[in-house]
Amino acid sequence: MKKSLLIFSLAPLFLFAQKWNDRASSGDGLVGISIGFLVEGQTKYPNPYYGPEVNGVYNDGAYHLTLDVYYNKFIIGVQLADEFLYLEKFDDNAVWKPRGFNRSFSSLTRSYWLKLGYNIMYNFNVKLGVGIRRGPQNQLTNRGYTAGDVATGFEYSNPNSIYNISQTLDTFSEIDYSISITYPIRVYKKIGLVPELGYNFKHGGLLTGLSIIY
Repeated sequence: MKKSLLIFSLAPLFLFAQKWNDRASSGDGLVGISIGFLVEGQTKYPNPYYGPEVNGVYNDGAYHLTLDVYYNKFIIGVQLADEFLYLEKFDDNAVWKPRGFNRSFSSLTRSYWLKLGYNIMYNFNVKLGVGIRRGPQNQLTNRGYTAGDVATGFEYSNPNSIYNISQTLDTFSEIDYSISITYPIRVYKKIGLVPELGYNFKHGGLLTGLSIIY
């Protein structure tokens, strides 16, 4: 009796799983799941600019870890970024120092993103995202570097520098938006690659990277 009751209770779950597999294999359900890595280069700086010399588009930037679920023609994704952007915030004579303060390299920001996408034609997908950026945060990598090591020419050792006059440091928080294009490419059986090209609007972040999709 108990065995029959167990089989009866699990039958809907089995049928649902079978239906899910049928939809996925036909392209009408779960199309794939991708995990990727993006590199961001900052292209937009404050005016006037008081920071260290900018030598290229990836002089300041971020590293993004991505997770996307492709379902039907839609994409739902989340993104986590460790950021080494050049940011400024002045408020009541308090200044938030970008990329390091108190002789440490711990004032980077971290952003959390929600991405929604849609398949526009063929394998081309457009993703729109909204993210919240907060700092200071302790970085996940390069913890041995000081602010001076990273921001050469930033005058952290100069007591008359505007960034060293303030006795207090403010926290940083803002909302940012992004747009990107992805194009899944089948490589072997169910495994593929997804090149991605995107842009974050607030500080001109140029995004490039690659995901593995199954």
